[in-house]
Amino acid sequence: MATIKDIARLARVTPSTVSRVLNHSGGYSEKTRRRVEKIADELHYQKNEAAVNLVARTSNLIGVIVTNATTSFAAPIIDSIEDWAYQNGGRILLAHCGLNDSKRLKACLNLMAGRKVNGIISVSVQFDEDNLKLLDQLQLPLISLGVKVSNQPMISIDNLKATMAGTNYLISHGYQRIALVAVDTNDPQTGRTRCAGYQKAMESARLTPSIIPGDYSFAAGKQAAELLLAKGELPDAIFAASDDAAAGVIYAAQEHGIKVPEQLAVLGFDNSSVANMVYPGITTIDQPFKQMGQQAIEHLMNQDVSSVELPYQIKERGSVGKYNSAQS
Repeated sequence: MATIKDIARLARVTPSTVSRVLNHSGGYSEKTRRRVEKIADELHYQKNEAAVNLVARTSNLIGVIVTNATTSFAAPIIDSIEDWAYQNGGRILLAHCGLNDSKRLKACLNLMAGRKVNGIISVSVQFDEDNLKLLDQLQLPLISLGVKVSNQPMISIDNLKATMAGTNYLISHGYQRIALVAVDTNDPQTGRTRCAGYQKAMESARLTPSIIPGDYSFAAGKQAAELLLAKGELPDAIFAASDDAAAGVIYAAQEHGIKVPEQLAVLGFDNSSVANMVYPGITTIDQPFKQMGQQAIEHLMNQDVSSVELPYQIKERGSVGKYNSAQS
C-alpha cells in the first residue's frame, strides 16, 4: 500500500508537503498540487482515516445502525444517506444490530464510538435502558428514523393516522371483512401503533377487527394468507404491515388460484421497491424514505435536535379495486 513517503519521493517534495496537499491545508504551489495529486492517484493512495481521526478526535463518518429485519424498507434510506456522503466527501459506517438484541446493539454503539463517527442515524432501532445509558455516556449525537428513542430527535410519519387512513381507504372501496397481517404485536411502537390505527378505523365503521401477528416479512404475509385459507376465513381485503408481507399475501393467493384484486384486495405499507416488483403492483402507504434519510443527515450536520413528522400518502396500484359483491 502506498504511503505519503512514497508520494514524496516520486514528487521530489517533503512528506509534510504531500500531507498539506492531500489535506488541502495550503502552503504549496498549484504545480506542486497537481504533481502530488497525480502521483497519489497513480499509486491508488488511500488515507489512513483511523489515524487521522485519532488526531482530530472527529471524522467525516456518519454511523448508520439498522436491524437485521428481512423487510426492504431500509434500502432507500441508506441509499439517500450514501448519496449525500458521496456528494459531500463523507463516509458511511453501516452496522446491523439485530432485532431486540441488546448485546449486539451495544457492540454497534461501541464500534461507532471507536471509529469516532460524527453522529448516528438509527433506522427503526429500539433502544433498551442499558443502551440508552451507553449512548448518553458516549455523547454521540443520534437521530432515530421511524421509532422514538428517549431524549433523541426522531423523523417519522404518524403510524396511527397512516394505518387508519389505509383501513378507511379499503372501507371506502366497499370492503368490510378486512384483516391486518404480519404486524409485530409485541413491538411497543410501530407494531402496536399500527394495530391501534387499524382497530380504531374498523371500530369506527362498526366492523370486526382481525389481526394475525408476524414480523413484517414476505414469509409472514404468506403464512398469514395460508392460515386464513386453511381456516376458510379469507377476508375481502388484507392490509399487510409491509410491502414485503403484501407480496407474500399475493404469492399465496396466486398459488391457490385467488385473483388479486378481483377476489382479494391487498394493501401494503412503505412503498418500497417490492411494491413494483410483483403483479399486480401493490397499493400501499407511501413513506418518504429518501426524504427521511436526507433530513436525518441535515439534522446531524446542523446539530438540530427537533423531531420531524413527515407526510404520508396512499400510492395506488393494481392490488386494490372497488369491492365486487360476487367475490364474497
